[in-house]
Amino acid sequence: MTSAINHVMNSKVWAMLIFLSILWGGSFFFVGVAVNDLPSLTIVTLRVGIAAITLWGIALMIGLRPPKDLKIWGSFLVMGG
Repeated sequence: MTSAINHVMNSKVWAMLIFLSILWGGSFFFVGVAVNDLPSLTIVTLRVGIAAITLWGIALMIGLRPPKDLKIWGSFLVMGG
């Protein structure tokens, strides 16, 4: 049986790993700083809001459109709640 895992990390994979570590490290740093000045609920709301706006933007840029069926949105509401 052959393995589907690539054992060699090329420059693209290293760049993605470094970018991801900067994002995660920066996130932990800024939350650590913000927690001294802002309430926890405000920090969570800002992080989730910024992530939602970013994901909607990416989805629209790549051509994905939101569903029009209200049953699907109801399912989203139940899953998210």
